[in-house]
Amino acid sequence: MATIGLRDLYRAPITIGTSGAEEYGTPVRMAKAISAELSVEVAEAILYADDGADEVVKEFVSGEITLNVNDLLPADLAALLGQKQDTDKVVYGSDSDEAPYTAIGFRAKKAGGTYKYIWLYKVKFAIPDENYTTKGDSIEFTTPEIVGQFIKRSDGLWKAEHVAEPTNSVARLGSLPFVSLTTRAVNRISKGGTAGSLFRLPALFCYERN
Repeated sequence: MATIGLRDLYRAPITIGTSGAEEYGTPVRMAKAISAELSVEVAEAILYADDGADEVVKEFVSGEITLNVNDLLPADLAALLGQKQDTDKVVYGSDSDEAPYTAIGFRAKKAGGTYKYIWLYKVKFAIPDENYTTKGDSIEFTTPEIVGQFIKRSDGLWKAEHVAEPTNSVARLGSLPFVSLTTRAVNRISKGGTAGSLFRLPALFCYERN
């Protein structure tokens, strides 16, 4: 079924736990989403036998996501690019910045009222290009884009997606209300694990209502 929208863009910080697995912090809502373009690179091998192709293997290598948003807030730039932000909320870019890996999530409305929920587990963003244009007689909007590369995490997973209707079950995550998917849906996507892993906590497969 076709998608007819895009909204609720989130980022979640990643740390490496004592076991070496990725652990995720509280998701933070970013600016309003305009578009999200994903492209994937795969490695392909073909086995030939008896003068013909006998077997084809395709394996995920990496991918690229291009986010177009209505604004790139200083806090988002600091979090995505590893830049420093002072107490006055001024963000400084320096030659020592190192972009961290971040999880990126969003949802897309589908015809019929359901939503496709998507998380990319491990993304690293590059410094975005900037474009400024003086105001003329006509109104032209300039919106920023930021490009990231996503890869597999330590257990081989690189993406999770689920199609569902938002429920009325509200989970509290900090002071923000989130509508969670059912625990069964989360467990179906998860393969178990400890708190702090995306989709191993129901609240991390959630989005704000409306």
